[in-house]
Amino acid sequence: MANVMKALKEEIARISRSEIKVALTSIKTVNASQRKYIADLRRQVAQLEKENKQFARQLETLGAAVPQPEPGEDAGRGWITAAGIRSMRKRLRLSQKAFAELAGVSLPTVANWESSKNKGKLNIRRKEVFSRLQQIKAMGIRDLNKEG
Repeated sequence: MANVMKALKEEIARISRSEIKVALTSIKTVNASQRKYIADLRRQVAQLEKENKQFARQLETLGAAVPQPEPGEDAGRGWITAAGIRSMRKRLRLSQKAFAELAGVSLPTVANWESSKNKGKLNIRRKEVFSRLQQIKAMGIRDLNKEG
């Protein structure tokens, strides 16, 4: 009886492995094609950046002014997630209260940002808070010690 049960278990395991293998083949092909597509996009971006630099050099040699983005121009771009807030705070080894003071917001705000209710991007309405979070994101522990 034990041999029959053992043989039955082995046969079930063999059949399930083969069914899983068949089910995963389509996923593997899609995954491979998406990886190729992403690699192609990265190559295109690299090529475009290279061309952009060449055009900028050509403009400089012609004496034309190359437009430079203003420092405040990038402040509205980018996004921060709840996990990003939590990882920033933990990387800087700060409590929620200390992080709130550093960001210029209240403790409940930081708690709400980090809560599981917030999935994906955070909607930060005040531009000064968003720009401060971008500054904090670029900080290290040494920078924090200098500031505090």
